[in-house]
Amino acid sequence: MYTKLRFLLLPAFFVCVCASGTALAQSLPQPASQNGVSYITGGVGEDEVQAFRAAAPNYNLRMTFASKAGNYLSDVDVTIASGAGQPVLTVRTEGPFLYVRLPAGRYRIGAQRLHVSETKTIQVPAHGGAELRFYWDDPDAHGVIQICKNCRGAARR
Repeated sequence: MYTKLRFLLLPAFFVCVCASGTALAQSLPQPASQNGVSYITGGVGEDEVQAFRAAAPNYNLRMTFASKAGNYLSDVDVTIASGAGQPVLTVRTEGPFLYVRLPAGRYRIGAQRLHVSETKTIQVPAHGGAELRFYWDDPDAHGVIQICKNCRGAARR
């Protein structure tokens, strides 16, 4: 009885495994290229997040964008410049992740969200990869002035 059941369930198991692998592959955006630099951006939804995690080893600079409250952010304007200041990549993210394949070297990364900019410098290694995380204050609180340490602040609109 168990042998028959095993032979009946085994093909169903392989169909499920293959289908889930196909779903992960389909949820990963197609790589784009600019100035010879390959990148992917996205990460919206659980399937896409898992697909990005699987693709991470293929990119040597991996960036994540989030609020300090822990919410992922998209629509971040990112500029990557070489150590000599030459623009390498300019892109607006389509999710909280931007994975880039760059030649080894030193880069300056500028990220802007809702008129708030942050700049970081990073060394991309010849082997392995580098991670950058950008965090902004709560985007809903943009323009809020803190008038005392223990109060929430008053909105300037």
